[in-house]
Amino acid sequence: MKNLTLILVGMLLFTTPVFSELSDSDLQRIREIVQIEVAAEGKRISTDLKEYVDIKILGVDSQFVQVNSQFEQVNNRIDELDKRLNIAFTVLGWLFALVIAAIGIPQLITAFRQRGQERLQTAVEELYAVHEEVLAELKQLRSEKERDKSHPESP
Repeated sequence: MKNLTLILVGMLLFTTPVFSELSDSDLQRIREIVQIEVAAEGKRISTDLKEYVDIKILGVDSQFVQVNSQFEQVNNRIDELDKRLNIAFTVLGWLFALVIAAIGIPQLITAFRQRGQERLQTAVEELYAVHEEVLAELKQLRSEKERDKSHPESP
């Protein structure tokens, strides 16, 4: 019987919450607790999110600083390369001028010499022609002189 009483008391203890109902005040109190917990959790999430965003923004800022410094390094390298290319093109231009002068000046000298040689050649040819005429006249005069010697003139 003792067991039976224990079972009946246990059944009554377990079955009473089943038949209980929540009152409006209980529901209101549950709503307040849920609102307080949701607000607290929302604040915690908001602060965690702000901290996360701030950390990420700082990380992105540092990455921007790194990228900016890398761009500056690349710009400096490009400027140095531009200066070197300008120097190289200047040297190349002077080398072209030197090559043109080294080839052109001897060509001009050769052209002036050839022109002078042509003038000299024409002068020599003219002198040779005059020489030939003089020799021909000289031969003619000698032959006339010899003829004159061989035929004395009669008085």
